[in-house]
Amino acid sequence: MHTNRRILILARGIVWGIIGLIYAPLFLALVVILERLGAGPMSYVGAAALAGAAGAALYGARELALVGTGVGVIVGLLLLTTASTLISFEVSILIAAGVATVLGLLMAVPQHCTRQVPGKVMAGLATGAVCGAVLAVAEPFHPSAFSPFALLAVLVSANGILYVAGVRWWIMLSRRVGGTGGPCKLVASLALATLAGIASGSIWIMAGPLLGESAGLAVEVSSAVYPDLQFAMFGAAFGGAVAGMLLEIFGFSWVHDI
Repeated sequence: MHTNRRILILARGIVWGIIGLIYAPLFLALVVILERLGAGPMSYVGAAALAGAAGAALYGARELALVGTGVGVIVGLLLLTTASTLISFEVSILIAAGVATVLGLLMAVPQHCTRQVPGKVMAGLATGAVCGAVLAVAEPFHPSAFSPFALLAVLVSANGILYVAGVRWWIMLSRRVGGTGGPCKLVASLALATLAGIASGSIWIMAGPLLGESAGLAVEVSSAVYPDLQFAMFGAAFGGAVAGMLLEIFGFSWVHDI
């Protein structure tokens, strides 16, 4: 095998492994939140769909993904360390999303970076919902609880492969219904707000209890997520890396090329 080919396979495996590391805590946190809202078995469907959409935006929006995530991390850390006694977990997400929205309206946005985002997010929602539905149906028939490692490894790899296989169709569908015809800055602002809110919320969930938070939704979610987090992230990174390398080996195009 040519050296450049090996590098591409390794690079795609690393990229997908990183996406898995981000997907795992988001999925676990969403499951807990939806269960507390009374979603029951549908928690898996909603969590996988939302995590799939976030992963699609992160993987497909390139520059926007870096900016939105960076804004969310900075705002989340600032609020957590300076105003955690004054505002709640939910408000911190709204503030980060608001800051990112304003930034998206003011900054110069790359056209290629935004025009395909609606279709990619639709693809992530759909493939995530399908994988979550399969999981929700299969769990009652399983004799014991799913292993966090196996659960996330299968979920990330299956979701990712379905996403790459169908994303072109979803982008064409979004074009037909006007999903790429809106103002570029508006699409960018929505993508930035979503990613910033997710990043800020993740900071609060992961770091809040370590800084003395003792009550609120963030602490409840953290307490439920932490026991499975290590194995879940390892499984998601492993599943993502394997899926990414297989996609490169079998010649699937990178989503950035669309």
